[in-house]
Amino acid sequence: MTGCGDGGGEELADETGEAGDGDTGDGDTGDGDTGDGDGDGDPGDGDGDGEGELIEVSGDAFAFGPGTMIADATVTILEHPEQIATTDADGHFVFEGLAPGSAATFVMDKDGFPVIYTKTFTLPDSGVVERVTFQVPDDATFDALALVAGIEPDPATCQIASTVTRVGKSLYDAGAHGEAGATVTIDPPLPPEHGPVYFNANVIPQPDLVETSEDGGILYTNVPPGVYTIHASKEGVEFEDVVIQCDADVLVNPSPPHGLQAI
Repeated sequence: MTGCGDGGGEELADETGEAGDGDTGDGDTGDGDTGDGDGDGDPGDGDGDGEGELIEVSGDAFAFGPGTMIADATVTILEHPEQIATTDADGHFVFEGLAPGSAATFVMDKDGFPVIYTKTFTLPDSGVVERVTFQVPDDATFDALALVAGIEPDPATCQIASTVTRVGKSLYDAGAHGEAGATVTIDPPLPPEHGPVYFNANVIPQPDLVETSEDGGILYTNVPPGVYTIHASKEGVEFEDVVIQCDADVLVNPSPPHGLQAI
């Protein structure tokens, strides 16, 4: 369970006794482009049409809290389990030869971290998809965040995190990059005990908040398995919706720049 912001390692330590080191925005810098195709359309049925040029997808795995990159993690695609990549020393991964128009939910698995899903992308008809990101706490930080949020994660459910993000901002930018003052809904709707819980400006989940802080982080907890659409709202601002696949004992985090992004 993780907001985005600037890390919050020290604040989390103050709340829970768990240590953290600060920034999450210290990955490789760039200009925020997502390539010729951004993969942000409505998810298809996972088959694609098999026609046209094959698609390349690349991205990076960020550790929540210290902002370090996660090396030697296994990355797969839920809808295409034969596709397997491994993050390099800089946390970077690449898939080549993916079918245009197909659905793709990227999955990261590494000892010491919860299994994490991205949103479900629909790959474009041509071009590349860049900056597909994982932002994931290690197991100790995950447990500390659950304690602060006042929940006991149920392994028969998933936990959902995302970040409502300002125009042009992402994990590749230092500092907080949330869109403050937004609210989030999920469809199909969930009872209020599941969330949303909003992160405060210190990157700590705060159950009494009713809208996003400058961190932009949000949580839904102990969500029954299924397919959901998450929507952010704020007067005068339009956001990308995200579609996610919730499976048992998984953390789902549609993280910037492919999350609840202001457009």
